[in-house]
Amino acid sequence: MGLFDFFKNKASDTAIVPVSDMISFGLEWREKYLANFAIKNNSGTRIESLMFSCWFVWYHCLGKDRVSRDQSYVNNFFAHLMAHLQDDDERFEDVDFFMPLFQNRYSIFRTDLSGLANSHYPQTKQYLPIRTYKAFCLKPMQILGESEASLSSLTMEQDDEMTTFVGKLIAFINAMNKDAQERF
Repeated sequence: MGLFDFFKNKASDTAIVPVSDMISFGLEWREKYLANFAIKNNSGTRIESLMFSCWFVWYHCLGKDRVSRDQSYVNNFFAHLMAHLQDDDERFEDVDFFMPLFQNRYSIFRTDLSGLANSHYPQTKQYLPIRTYKAFCLKPMQILGESEASLSSLTMEQDDEMTTFVGKLIAFINAMNKDAQERF
């Protein structure tokens, strides 16, 4: 199962996934990212990899209609995620710090994952998830705008590092997607 199978629904089960299962999945995959795929390992990378992993499982379950639209369910997801993010940075006690950052990452991660999934190199240009790279490696916990998606915003060293990051990110997404397909 590859990256391009992300949008296919495999399970016919439509039971709502418990928030605790999604957060546990995110925690497990953060540790796998840090152990096997990370090019940097610091508190910013820990935080971004947990947000990415939890976003990924949320987005996966959302696509299968397995998350509740009930506000208390959504708030519970955010509260659990914030509690684990506080282990690395106490600013995540403040919802006014967390929500703009999570909303920014939700948009970035969705755009970059879709870009990777729709990139058919060499028929099309290879999509580069520049803002996801910057979130993980250069500017963790900072709001990133559209202008951050430009290759010209990177130095030659950062461009080389991003190439390594993209290869590892794709391998990470494929492994995590396979597990998510099996579990959810």
